[in-house]
Amino acid sequence: MYPLEPRAGEIVRLAAQGAWLTAETEALLSAIGVGPGWHCLDLACGLGDVTRLMAARAGATGRVVGLDLERRFLDHAGACAAGSVAYLQGDACRTGLPEASFDLVHGRFLFTGGERFAALLAEAIRLVRPGGVVALQEQDLACMACFPPHPAFARLKALLGAGLEQSGTGRSVARRLFGMLRQAELQDVRYRPFLVGCQAGDPQADWLPDTVDSLRGPLLRAGLTSCAVLDETMAACRTHLADPGTTATIYAVVQVWGRKGGGEAASAD
Repeated sequence: MYPLEPRAGEIVRLAAQGAWLTAETEALLSAIGVGPGWHCLDLACGLGDVTRLMAARAGATGRVVGLDLERRFLDHAGACAAGSVAYLQGDACRTGLPEASFDLVHGRFLFTGGERFAALLAEAIRLVRPGGVVALQEQDLACMACFPPHPAFARLKALLGAGLEQSGTGRSVARRLFGMLRQAELQDVRYRPFLVGCQAGDPQADWLPDTVDSLRGPLLRAGLTSCAVLDETMAACRTHLADPGTTATIYAVVQVWGRKGGGEAASAD
């Protein structure tokens, strides 16, 4: 289940994040070699921004499916759909889709950990055909920092970690992702990390306070902060991030992909 609450502006926040990551996602799809005729699945597709990028490459002869448990995300994604894209509602760990039916199974920022992530990886491997690719992208929040430092930013970073724990997300698997795909016996496993940073005026400049605001419910229910303190801290953080002299590293993204054994790599038609 998506851990962030459906606050006003959450769709806008996610759309901005997807647009911000477009170039790096295109680089991943290029490295994999996604092209015309490919059958692709985007697990936990959210608003469908990666799904649409895959569809543009797969073309009219390809087939692309976006799957997500959140109806509100699928409604938005469906309204933006074009070409050979189908959106389905379902659990990424138990899709019910036919075995070995995709050339690429992809997932980005799946907000899960531990046993559930292992189940998700097993489902992705089940769904990809022999010779096909499993590709995953995960956030690593450990490098989050602003320059110059500010106590409000540090407080929100701590609250973000606590809020994700309260929502059941658990620790990020980003740093373990490469090893997990190797242990799953995928072949030719590749690793591509990058940093996401910003300065005042960038579309993602308020990513930290906006994301913490989406965790307001779990934070308040757990007694980790109060409404008044949270609002004051977010306002101070936004002010600091809006200063032209402030820069921030928001998070790292780890992209990892590998091929399932037993078949030839996919090729363009």
